[in-house]
Amino acid sequence: MTTPGQDPQPKTLWGKTLGAYAPSRVPAMARQNYRFELTAAFFMPFLLTVFEGAVISVLVRIAFEDAVPDRLLNSITGLVAVSPALANLSSFIWVKLSHGVDKVRFMPTLPVVMAVMGSGIALVPLNEIGLIAVAVLVLGGRGCWAGVTTLRSAVWKQNYPDGARAKITGPFAMITVLTVAVLTAGMGVLMDYDDRAFRVIIPVGCALGLVGRHFWTKVRIRGGPRLLKSESLTDARTGPSFNPVRMARVLTDDRAYAAFMLCQFLLGIGNILAMTLLAVILREVFDAGYVVGLLVAVVIQYTVMPFAIPLWARLFDKTHIVRFRAIHSWVFVIALSTLLVAVQTQLVWLLFAFRALKGVAVGGGVLGWTLGHLDFAPPEKASQYMGVHVTLTGVRGLLAAALGVQMYEWFGGADGGAGPAVIVCLVCTTIGAIGFVIMDRALHRPQTHDDSARKEDAGPSSTPTGGGS
Repeated sequence: MTTPGQDPQPKTLWGKTLGAYAPSRVPAMARQNYRFELTAAFFMPFLLTVFEGAVISVLVRIAFEDAVPDRLLNSITGLVAVSPALANLSSFIWVKLSHGVDKVRFMPTLPVVMAVMGSGIALVPLNEIGLIAVAVLVLGGRGCWAGVTTLRSAVWKQNYPDGARAKITGPFAMITVLTVAVLTAGMGVLMDYDDRAFRVIIPVGCALGLVGRHFWTKVRIRGGPRLLKSESLTDARTGPSFNPVRMARVLTDDRAYAAFMLCQFLLGIGNILAMTLLAVILREVFDAGYVVGLLVAVVIQYTVMPFAIPLWARLFDKTHIVRFRAIHSWVFVIALSTLLVAVQTQLVWLLFAFRALKGVAVGGGVLGWTLGHLDFAPPEKASQYMGVHVTLTGVRGLLAAALGVQMYEWFGGADGGAGPAVIVCLVCTTIGAIGFVIMDRALHRPQTHDDSARKEDAGPSSTPTGGGS
């Protein structure tokens, strides 16, 4: 029996699955925006897939083989593999440009630029100039997406309530990753059939992605005028700046957030370093083609993620981000341990297991990465806190782009370099996970109320020391 105005509860498994996406599960005040964002989440992957580091790195490594020198090819492959992280260095620019500006009006401009750059990738020649052009276009497109993720977090802070934010936004990530998985699988089949297929697939995908952009323009931000007024009241010291060094003031003013960012940096650098290696290892160690390469690099992980996200969302909404990371980070450690065994034994099925475990880990990671900073940031500084987080991710990407493939070559390349390189990744990630455990114990030991209360009270002064967590 249902109460008036309430949708009946689905009784079948299929009904329950679809019900997880139903607007009726969202608080009434958020339903209209939820409907628009849910629709956009389906169409945007058609544009985003070509800029996905794991996808483009596999395409580049195989498509340009025999057309350019191997060393240059591996270096560019590693660069585009970490382009999602590297492009985040542009975050401080987006924070400054959007400060005091309507975020919902500003944000939809960026996918248009991405669509132009994506279409450019479809036109490049298969030579050294084309390879470099792909790298430039991918980095430019990912830079625009960094602006989207930075600004979107501020919109979510306003539109979706604490304690339910992960539950509400989780379906957006679930739809996105599942759509990317399906599109990538189809791309792999078409590319194995005809390696020129990308010249048609990419422009069509960019056009469909702009449908998602259309629905973004319909989103409205709750309390928008109040937020703009709060941002306009920030002074030169506390407001955002085009100078990335100025963003460090957020870390000096909030020491707990600085400690959190340090642990996040260590956890992330290991994972990003591994991403620079994956496409190269797939080709040079396992001799994978388009289908197997994209299956391992993208499809398996992205297929697992929609099942993992709801499970992690329950934990995320009940606890503070530090406690969440102290638990969640160890799945990354297990995944990289599996990758190490895979490259040492050269068993392909262990690569599948690695990517399945990585899917479980990243399923929680998309929530922590997108929403975690909101446990520290006051509303008027949500974009700045996210900007710091995203920019530091870019620094990790820069280091990984410079060191990842070089480290592989230093250790011997295809002749045994994969194992030692993965060990370095595993050590970094493990240290980061340990750091979160130590931080969690330090921050929460004095408290007596439960994690749910901590989450509800989260903010810049929610910890025992008043420094934010």
